[in-house]
Amino acid sequence: MSARPSAVDTRAYHAGGVGMLTVAISGSPHSEWLVEQAEALAARLGVPWEALHVETPRADRDSPRGQRAAVALATAARLGATIARVPAASAADGIQAHLRTMPIRHLVLGHAAEGRRTWFRGPGTADRLLADEEGLAIHRFTHAREESRGRLNGAARPAASVPVRHYLLSAAAVALTLVIAGLLQAFVGLRPLDLLFLFPVIAVAARLGLGPALLAVALAVLGYNYFLMRPLNAFSLQAPLNVVMGAVLGAVAIYTSTITARLRGRLVLSDRSAHENASIAALAQKLTRDADWETTARTVCEHVHRLFDVQATMYREVDGVICHVASIPSETRLGPVNQAALDWAWAEGEAAGVGTAVLGAADWQFHPLKTSLGTLAVLGIARDDGRDPVNAVQKLLLHTLIAQAALAHERLRLEDRMRGSSRA
Repeated sequence: MSARPSAVDTRAYHAGGVGMLTVAISGSPHSEWLVEQAEALAARLGVPWEALHVETPRADRDSPRGQRAAVALATAARLGATIARVPAASAADGIQAHLRTMPIRHLVLGHAAEGRRTWFRGPGTADRLLADEEGLAIHRFTHAREESRGRLNGAARPAASVPVRHYLLSAAAVALTLVIAGLLQAFVGLRPLDLLFLFPVIAVAARLGLGPALLAVALAVLGYNYFLMRPLNAFSLQAPLNVVMGAVLGAVAIYTSTITARLRGRLVLSDRSAHENASIAALAQKLTRDADWETTARTVCEHVHRLFDVQATMYREVDGVICHVASIPSETRLGPVNQAALDWAWAEGEAAGVGTAVLGAADWQFHPLKTSLGTLAVLGIARDDGRDPVNAVQKLLLHTLIAQAALAHERLRLEDRMRGSSRA
């Protein structure tokens, strides 16, 4: 069980200007506490702040760390922070890339007691950030060190089972290589054929993973020893060639599977980020073509329904009355609790309904579309089973889409005012 944060040690190395404060969310058990400290520090400094999470192949949004980071990001959004999620090969690379694009002057990091950091394992990471980024102040908030068992249990993701067919394919690849090597030895007279087994080992490690690759190594050593190495059809496993061959093929298998797993993880992150960016761009493009309230509301509902697989509905105020504008996939009727959640979201400008702190007994979750002109509309989303329609991982994307929809509604409101002024 992880310990609660104990002491707070804030150390700013050097500062230049005011700028923005960014808190780096790692997904550790102390992430929400760190968000609260960053919010208090931003209030003392009088600067805007944001919460940043770097998605890496080892800690993507589907891992336990990613889930904890999503909860911390939701907490930061509730406290008034802007949210940023950056895919990168490592946390330090993601932070540095973000620092180059944003006017950040204060960076908040978590720091474990006894010199053990929760995220940055190398002791020189903060120094490297300071050396590369001029005018940056780094604030380290110290919390208690986690228990080893709790940390391992919290960070480990469920082991993925390898399909049996992967092992069968691995054995088949080695068997095919043995046949080819035997034919070459019989008809061409080639003797040193151990290098041929690099091909199945590399192919299996790259495509099927480490487990099947290690099986391929074992079968390759045994098969070469029994069928190709003199004396034929006999095992002499103590021969130095077997030891060298097993060590080389094993090292190749481990290295290849590790590299390909990292590349595959980066590719997944890149594809997911590209998909989300394309979704946001597609919605923005459609909204620019919509010229009335009904079409805009229907576009937003269709996009949210397709992206999150939820029911979506939109309401806005007409002559002092909150009216229904659009619904996807079908017309909705709100009961008393859902209507109260809608009224709260409109009046208070805060999310209400299922999955929130306000009227959680409702079936719908309502999000106000707020701009500098006030609340212009309310988006409602729901699932058929009554659960929270959007999980913690998806909330950042939902909030981004809501911001796009709010800007479109603000444009419609300004156009209505301009038309009213021209008539007057």
